[in-house]
Amino acid sequence: MEITKKDIEKLIELRKEDTFINHLWNVFSRDFRSKGEISRNEIKVWKQNFWNSAFYPIFKFELNANNHLTDITNKLNPIGKMLIGLFLIGILYFILTNFSTDFDFLENWLPILIGSVFLLILITVFRKLYLFEKKNQLEEIYEILDIEIEKEQPEKEWSLKNILIRLFTYPFCLFLICINLFLLIPEGQFILALSSFGFVGFYLVTDLKMIFRKKTTGNKV
Repeated sequence: MEITKKDIEKLIELRKEDTFINHLWNVFSRDFRSKGEISRNEIKVWKQNFWNSAFYPIFKFELNANNHLTDITNKLNPIGKMLIGLFLIGILYFILTNFSTDFDFLENWLPILIGSVFLLILITVFRKLYLFEKKNQLEEIYEILDIEIEKEQPEKEWSLKNILIRLFTYPFCLFLICINLFLLIPEGQFILALSSFGFVGFYLVTDLKMIFRKKTTGNKV
């Protein structure tokens, strides 16, 4: 069955242009209605919810001359891209301002290792959260538009791979908490300790959300 432009328009509750300002307002307003921009040969649809915050996907539906759907692509919204860019700029600024030419990597192997693992886990969490939400919303779109696809076997949250990852990340979070309590805070490094606590809290809350989200049905797009 051909999917028409009219069918896709039904996904949109509120028409908005795909602009930086509109997405910025969407993040702060917490308006969970599905929004979209309709043009001649394509339709863009996006929806923020409690789980994806500023990292929600934008789906682009491409149409042919007969207004029939030909392809569906996706991209991260501009606010999510900006936040990632600011984070990377912050990391680069920290490196350039703190590492001099005579910096000894062997003597500072522990903070380098902690920082590297910290960054790796953070990137993994953001990527997993985005891909997970994109998959959920895309499946809901397929269901609404009655598009038949070969159903993939969902990845189990307690699969061997995820168990091994958590066997590493959870002790690492505990290690960071101990570093904060017994090293950073006693030495007065409150900003660094607060950042570390924030990271641990973000990871644990996000991971628990992912587990809980697997067991519930999300809002329809």
